[in-house]
Amino acid sequence: MADSTNKQSLYGLLADQLPENASFTFHHYSTPPTKSAALFSAPPHAKSERTYCESHFLAASIVPKDSPPSAVPEELLVLAIEVLVYSTKSLTTIFVSKADSTGYISLLGLPRSQAASPLQTICGTFVSWLAKARHREGKKVVVSLFARAQDQYLFAASIENPKKHVLDDRGLVKWWCKVLDPIVREYRTQDEAKTLKERLANGAAAETSINKEVGKGGCTAKGYLVIPGFEHYDTLRYIPPSPTPSEPRRWATTHPLLEIAPYPGAPPRCLIPHFPDDPKARFLDELDDELPDRGTDAMTQEGGTPSRSNGQWKSVRTLDQFWELMAFRQECSSGRIVGFIWIVVTPPQPSIPEEDEEEPSQALSSLSRNGSQNSPDSPKRRSRLRKSRRRKANLDYGPIPLILPRTTSSNLSDMVDNPTSAPFKKIPESTPYYIWPSGSQGAVVLSSKDYDRAHEVLLQQNFATRGAAARSTKRWKEEVSVLGGVDNWGRTVVGKKTVQSATGAVATSGAAPVMLMGVRKKRKPNEQRLSESTPSGSTNSPTTLLSEGFVRKKVKVEGSSAEPSAANGVTTLSAGLVRKKPKG
Repeated sequence: MADSTNKQSLYGLLADQLPENASFTFHHYSTPPTKSAALFSAPPHAKSERTYCESHFLAASIVPKDSPPSAVPEELLVLAIEVLVYSTKSLTTIFVSKADSTGYISLLGLPRSQAASPLQTICGTFVSWLAKARHREGKKVVVSLFARAQDQYLFAASIENPKKHVLDDRGLVKWWCKVLDPIVREYRTQDEAKTLKERLANGAAAETSINKEVGKGGCTAKGYLVIPGFEHYDTLRYIPPSPTPSEPRRWATTHPLLEIAPYPGAPPRCLIPHFPDDPKARFLDELDDELPDRGTDAMTQEGGTPSRSNGQWKSVRTLDQFWELMAFRQECSSGRIVGFIWIVVTPPQPSIPEEDEEEPSQALSSLSRNGSQNSPDSPKRRSRLRKSRRRKANLDYGPIPLILPRTTSSNLSDMVDNPTSAPFKKIPESTPYYIWPSGSQGAVVLSSKDYDRAHEVLLQQNFATRGAAARSTKRWKEEVSVLGGVDNWGRTVVGKKTVQSATGAVATSGAAPVMLMGVRKKRKPNEQRLSESTPSGSTNSPTTLLSEGFVRKKVKVEGSSAEPSAANGVTTLSAGLVRKKPKG
């Protein structure tokens, strides 16, 4: 599925969406998928989902137009975005971790109407491209982020640049919803619930033809927005409007946690994902202190499952209570709002379900039905575990065979050809838990340790002034080049999208501007008689004469002059305009 939807590369998509003749250099590096802690905590006596995570980092830089010509041009970072991709057997979650700008995009000399659009285009295109590249047939894809306004995230001291435009909390939530709205529009609308009579009338053939739709694969998408402390109608103001009034609403002011959680019937702590540096995750950790087995080894790890309790918190029993209390958290009640955004891409349900392992919901229900038989304290389970732990007797005898150590000399040629991906050639591109196509990897593939090192180097730079930003950009690029073993890993893209302003369209068309009137009033009788007396086709007189009824004269005040007398530059008021104080 990823190959068919990801025919065009990331740089080709960016070139089609960026303004015409605008030149950007993109730097993209990533990590291979590695095992990570589960996003969702497992219910009691159940195993956590095997989860893999890969990190992507995309940075955009420019060369200012007023930069002096030299062998090494002055390059300035203008944008950076970090995205984490979590993948399990049944779900792919794309989490936008951080995004920040420096404000030096103004040096590109773009028109004022296009100054902020490239940043929005780059972020939206990158997230949409990753969602398509990591889409697996029959599996859901979730794009998740939380919008929290801050002066700077990735570029230190960039707030000192007066050209940097920092959005407030309300503007940032609207901005991210606008960035992710095109992803929702790329897929079909979720069909509304129909009665049995309507489904029988339409027939099964129509549903089959929709599921076989080419291009979008029959997938549906819907956006979700939750602002803790806001009511339904208050949240609607931050949702992008539909292009046409007849189009159904593609966003909802709620959360999709019950749809994407692996155990929908589990306690609330098993329905909320645990992302890094997330306000929800910090609240989850505090609520887990209420569990009686919090200090055990099983609960010290992320995604741990309790073994001596039912996994229920004492203070929070439902998801609604969780979101109500989130409104009183420090991140949400300090005078700024925080928006939690999801985009859920749902594939069509197959007519014949795949034969897979026991589903998590079925496992949970069977666990609740036969809790006494399947519990770890049952005699049958203890006997099975005791038998499985017995070591096989070593019946081999004779001399010990010689085992030669593994050598990497056969891979020397591969390392010379492509040194960045040579250490990761043994990682499969497709498994039941993730896909890792070569066309959607970064220009530089780093290990998790080197990725953290490159991230730390960027955070230690200074972007307060133009000179400091140029030196910081150069140092960061050189550090990643050393970590990845490549010299030039940037890709320059020139925009192709033609953007024409409204004034330019009027000037080139040659037609006279049209003035629209707000209200069309009914003609009065005098005006009606005047229009009837004047022929409609006469164009000889350039002026229009009004009847006597339409001339309104100003009423003169007796004893006052119509024009003030001016003598020697001094304005003198008449006697009628002088107000005297009445005598007592």
